Amino acid sequence: MKRELIQNVKVTPYTSEDAIDRDGFLSAVLGVLVGTPTGSPTGLAVKLTVTECDTESGSYTPAADKLIPVDKALDADGSISLDTDAGGGALVNFDLDLVGCKQFIKIKVEVVCTGGSSASCTATAALVLGDKAYTPA
Repeated sequence: MKRELIQNVKVTPYTSEDAIDRDGFLSAVLGVLVGTPTGSPTGLAVKLTVTECDTESGSYTPAADKLIPVDKALDADGSISLDTDAGGGALVNFDLDLVGCKQFIKIKVEVVCTGGSSASCTATAALVLGDKAYTPA
């Protein structure tokens, strides 16, 4: 089992809206570490927007498969939002089923602040691609 995990996943830091070549990978986990907010927000949410394209440099459109998130569906704009601790510091994982996606996807990662005075917050992300049919390079 240990060897299967090592040989069948690809882990990378992820910058919001970078193109992901998911060739052969059928699933992913996007981990988002929420920073410490400024402006004392009363609520925080991590919002993902998934777009897709057949080519890396083509025009990306909202993902057609609305069932990409395992726990709930994307909205018409290709977005999903999960509430998190208003104090920041939380790690939010998004389990993603990529079977119905085109070869290239982009994921926009946003932290949405509500309340407070000019509240804002940043996040850091890491992406794990999995379910590869053969050992990734």
